[in-house]
Amino acid sequence: MPSRFNNTDVTQHWQSVLICWGDKYSNEQVNNLAAQIALNDPDCVKTILLTDVVRHGVNPSIEQKLIPNFYLKPEMRTSGCHAKLCMFEQYLLDASLPAIFIDLDTLVFGKLGLLLNELKSDQHLMMIPGRGRFRAFRRLFAKVFDGRWFGRANSSVVVFHPKKWYQVSSTFRSKIENGIKLQGEYMITDDRYLAWYAQQNLQLVSTSHVVKFGTEFVLPMAWMSKLKGHLPWVEKRRSNLLAITFPGTSFEPREIADLTHNTTLKDNRGRPLVWSDATIGSIKKKIQCYFM
Repeated sequence: MPSRFNNTDVTQHWQSVLICWGDKYSNEQVNNLAAQIALNDPDCVKTILLTDVVRHGVNPSIEQKLIPNFYLKPEMRTSGCHAKLCMFEQYLLDASLPAIFIDLDTLVFGKLGLLLNELKSDQHLMMIPGRGRFRAFRRLFAKVFDGRWFGRANSSVVVFHPKKWYQVSSTFRSKIENGIKLQGEYMITDDRYLAWYAQQNLQLVSTSHVVKFGTEFVLPMAWMSKLKGHLPWVEKRRSNLLAITFPGTSFEPREIADLTHNTTLKDNRGRPLVWSDATIGSIKKKIQCYFM
């Protein structure tokens, strides 16, 4: 029987996993995120940076490991971010510790290790909600239709036990070696592949813990965002968030923090961000203080 991990009173040591290739992110960004993770959760006893080159200037407390060459091919480092699947390579991570992968475009405000208490077992894996929920009928469709229909998720945060999930990488490698292209419903991005592979054991990270900035704060109309921000239960949930991720390129955390009050911006889909206390709530101050 799988081991259970959903006792909220249990604390356990874990490892944080960061991934970086190219020059989009600076050593300072890597160091700052690792420091915030450790500051908020002393149970994070190890931080591993999977990188294309050894990065001089990264804090020595961060253990750097080179991404295997297979994942450094140009086609793996496009917008599909297939290179992120390297985190599932056998022997790269510490198999004795559960792992939480965090995208570098993430602000951490709380004890991320609490996510481990939500895992149903060490054979389950958690991702950020995407399109589709993983209810029974969604799993059934995935099973009956041989994975052609499946619930999607986002890989900005991934919670898993490395010793149980190394086959994500080995099966992906096998598909590529057998001529499967990086296109189609489940091969086009890293998170599509991961959600497809893990479908029967996939859980969603609660929006009470982690949210995507655009999904949470940027609605189709400004009045919708303002109305949502005024709801007391929404403000309470937002005030207790452990982290906010910023996937995509519409908004950068630092740029958001530097906005003046009541500024309105639009994302690449034309949706407005209203940067005000009434719309964003108390988390606005946390975002601003993050970079002070």
